[in-house]
Amino acid sequence: MLSGMSEILDTKLFHIRLDVKDRDELFETMASGLVDSGRVKPSFLRGLMDREEIFPTGLPISGGVAIPHTDAEHVLLDSISVATLIHPVGFREMAGMDDTELPVDVVMMLALADSGSHLDVLQQVLGWVRDGEFIDRLRGCLDEEEAFTLLAGRVR
Repeated sequence: MLSGMSEILDTKLFHIRLDVKDRDELFETMASGLVDSGRVKPSFLRGLMDREEIFPTGLPISGGVAIPHTDAEHVLLDSISVATLIHPVGFREMAGMDDTELPVDVVMMLALADSGSHLDVLQQVLGWVRDGEFIDRLRGCLDEEEAFTLLAGRVR
């Protein structure tokens, strides 16, 4: 069952001004936080990486964002992990026709146990990332608390 949107946010799942060398290191860091907090199964990382290869999640909006996610079977508790990156990493474009990578510096990783509600949450998150001013404010956050407060104010 889908948790309330406010319950899927946790400051422990925020990674602000994260310095990673590539998408794999980013996924490992974000997935580790989800596993360590008991929100996903250890299989989450592999599922995430496999899905990203088949269904890329990079979006060429608001300066480059991505919404990686995987199947509900890997999730124990609905969650959103958020990262802003010091240096952008490459993501292939969602619904893109080639392997060109977009530079992405804002990532909202979804972990949703209820696949039926997956689209509802995805639509809300897409609304957030389409708002360039909001994403710029998120990029400007200096710590996890500030970013959490910003996102919590957008939850409906």
